[in-house]
Amino acid sequence: MNRNKTYVRTVTAVAAAAVVAMLASCGGGGGGGGGGSADAPTVSVGSKQFTEQILLGEMYAQAFEAADYNVERNLDLGSEQVMDRSMQDGTIDVYPEYTGTAFVAILEENPDDAPDTPEETTEIVQEFYANREDTPMQMLTPAPFDNNYGIVMRTEQAEELGIENLQDLADNSSELVFSSYSEFQNRSDGFPNMQESYDNGFEFQDIVIVNDLGIRYQALAEGEADVAIGFTTDGQLASDQLEVIEDPNAIWPFYYPAPVVTQELLDANPDAEEILNEVSASLDADTMRELNGAVDLEQESYEDVARGHLEEAGII
Repeated sequence: MNRNKTYVRTVTAVAAAAVVAMLASCGGGGGGGGGGSADAPTVSVGSKQFTEQILLGEMYAQAFEAADYNVERNLDLGSEQVMDRSMQDGTIDVYPEYTGTAFVAILEENPDDAPDTPEETTEIVQEFYANREDTPMQMLTPAPFDNNYGIVMRTEQAEELGIENLQDLADNSSELVFSSYSEFQNRSDGFPNMQESYDNGFEFQDIVIVNDLGIRYQALAEGEADVAIGFTTDGQLASDQLEVIEDPNAIWPFYYPAPVVTQELLDANPDAEEILNEVSASLDADTMRELNGAVDLEQESYEDVARGHLEEAGII
């Protein structure tokens, strides 16, 4: 990328303030505990810092509480590196991770070496966790859907410019503003992967760093950005006014969400695996998109959305 032509602005502080306001208004994502009796087992549940992660963490927490566990919530903690360190130092016992994220960011494998099937990706990652010597862990059975990256444009603008796939976007990028986030710009499977995989390297007119997903979609809707990075299970993508640009080179691994849990918790609590697997099995892509949309678009609380799904699925 030609840095002389690309002015990268950072509005992280504004985004962080918005996240705090959102979480305060929704009443979710923070710490706290609840659940079983004084002699019941205790589990600390963590998550990363975006809607789906916090929702998955909240679902794990409520499922444990329904099984009479005492639950400590450490949701909205940080990146996958922060989560992995928190597992190792005992801050948390379980968090949701994505198979492809673990492959490139925890195992530190090259995204070009990612397997061609979700099953093989899961097998490699599960073997890594099962055999790591620092803190024994397991990645349990993933939920049956892929939450991959989505490069998103307004449908009308994409049609006007004739942009159907990522090569078309790369060819037109010098006239467009890209709304991204810090981790995507720096991770090997993120923006560097896009630049290496398509000709003309995505030399956007401007790259605006916005670490809050909702604000990136807002910027797209208001015309402050032309292109944004999202995730394929985002609730916003239910709108026909937004379009995910096709990726004909299939540059990204598979990202199936699964609980990563310490072996210590599993050994001490034989029912923990079944509790977590039941939550994963209750989800699919359409359901997850609907639940994410209930939080992001309908402004419902994480607790209410998680509880509604678990009750409907017969888990609590």
